[in-house]
Amino acid sequence: MPLITALRATRGGGIAVHLEGAYLCTVSEALLARRRLFKGLELDEAEVAALRAEASAERIMGDAYRLLGHRQRSTAELRRRLLDKGHTDEAVAGALERLTADGLLDDEAFARAFVHDKRAAGGWGHARLERELVRLGVPAPAVAAALAGEGESDELERALAVLRRRARPLPPYEGDKRRALAALQRRGFATELAYAAVRRWVDESRAAGGD
Repeated sequence: MPLITALRATRGGGIAVHLEGAYLCTVSEALLARRRLFKGLELDEAEVAALRAEASAERIMGDAYRLLGHRQRSTAELRRRLLDKGHTDEAVAGALERLTADGLLDDEAFARAFVHDKRAAGGWGHARLERELVRLGVPAPAVAAALAGEGESDELERALAVLRRRARPLPPYEGDKRRALAALQRRGFATELAYAAVRRWVDESRAAGGD
């Protein structure tokens, strides 16, 4: 049976296992201890295959935890990022299943948080939020649930909040109105609603003495 001929620490904090002088896989210290690996240990074919599988699972979960540590992600986005790192479809599917079961991957929660953050920080409108969630691969039911519960009046108030952060419009208004309308459309507010918000914004300025 082949022997483990070297156990070498890596820059990433893992331990590279070499079998008969050839690199086999990289494991964590925990896996090293659990498998009781040491230089000179003999491994049969089944043990080599099992060690490879465990090392692969360990690596993909480590990549997944790091990606989720940066920010919350949709299932589709995390799948794409893990595949980009060279993991197999089967390994990625297993990792996603485990993360979902552990409550670390939840498209509905992701969509709700995304909508909240983009409305609060970026002043995004309904259309842009929907478009971006679809681009991120969030399933349609989760998108609909995240955007449900608020009507046109809520959207109008959000559009007005965006405009109120701008400098107050001044006569003759046309230039300010055109730029304000374009700003709302870029943020994903529907054209008709954006027009209504701009009219309210200008009316507020007039009432405050903008003329």
